[in-house]
Amino acid sequence: MAQTSTTYRPPGFWQRLLRGNPTETQLAWLLLLPALVTLAVVMLYPVLNVIWQSLHFERLNVPQRGTPFIGLENFREMLWGEGMTWSATRLWGWRLLGIAALIPVWWKTSRRSALIWSSLLLLVAGLLLGFHPGEEGRWNDPRFWNSFQITLLIIVATVTGSFLVGLPLALLANVGSRLRWLVRVALLLPWAMPRVFAGLTFAWLFQSRYGVINDMLGQLGIEGPLWLARVTPAIVAVIIAIVWKTSSFVGLILLAGLQSIDRSLYEAATVDGASAWQRFWRITLPLLRPAIAVALIFRTLTAVQTFDIPYAMTRGGPGRALETLGIYIHGTTLGLDIGYAAALSTILFLLSLGITVVYLRWLYQE
Repeated sequence: MAQTSTTYRPPGFWQRLLRGNPTETQLAWLLLLPALVTLAVVMLYPVLNVIWQSLHFERLNVPQRGTPFIGLENFREMLWGEGMTWSATRLWGWRLLGIAALIPVWWKTSRRSALIWSSLLLLVAGLLLGFHPGEEGRWNDPRFWNSFQITLLIIVATVTGSFLVGLPLALLANVGSRLRWLVRVALLLPWAMPRVFAGLTFAWLFQSRYGVINDMLGQLGIEGPLWLARVTPAIVAVIIAIVWKTSSFVGLILLAGLQSIDRSLYEAATVDGASAWQRFWRITLPLLRPAIAVALIFRTLTAVQTFDIPYAMTRGGPGRALETLGIYIHGTTLGLDIGYAAALSTILFLLSLGITVVYLRWLYQE
């Protein structure tokens, strides 16, 4: 009598689901499904929709033209110019520092991804640093390049300033003293204050005739500048206001990181004869690195999207000299040029995404 062999087939996903017996992996995906759907609806769809809009001509004040597909025309208009050339002389000076900053990125990343990241960063750096519209040429959109440079300046100055101010404040708030509550209250107040209110407050402080800053300088016999009416004093005032507002946020994150460090490490180092500087350099900073990375990520992303404080203080002025990318996008949207505003928003999104990826790679590799 012939025997027929049957092959056992494990039940599939839907069979296990209908039987109420999913595997652990399937159960994990099922539990994550509502969160993934929510993220796709509230985050992924708006981003994809903005990118799709950036590939179209869409001006609400020209409804007769409709919304035809124009490809990358908005980006060409934004990034390019007439009479474009490339010159190494454009790479001298502080611009070389930008290229030098790429070296640690290449060094830290693995060999496989180093080529990709270096190529992308060098492409952006080449567009920004090497290409220029020549002596007789001009940028198609000089307003974009001005706002891009102002945004980069605010990112570098305010992130660095917030860290340099926030770290000492966090160390001071972590000291075992009766007065540390006072430092913690001082940390909380700027963080809790609305950003527009902080901007209006500093606009009054830096007011040329009635402001407190010029009054204090006058008492010292120094004539204060027209802070918000000149480009250089205005950007200094804006950076001071942003650093004051955001250093408390950085300080609070670093304070949380400091309190997670085991105190026995300091006691052991003290017994071994380590000085205060050696304990800070060998114990505090290395163990505080994850908190520093988190603080820098959030601070950098908010710096990329800077809008409220410069807008409250100067409206992007004098003229349009201090327009950030956020202020430029806001103005373009009010001008009813929706397609071009979407292209600007896409550039802002890619800038934020690139910075976040670099930070996360640095954090997880360490």
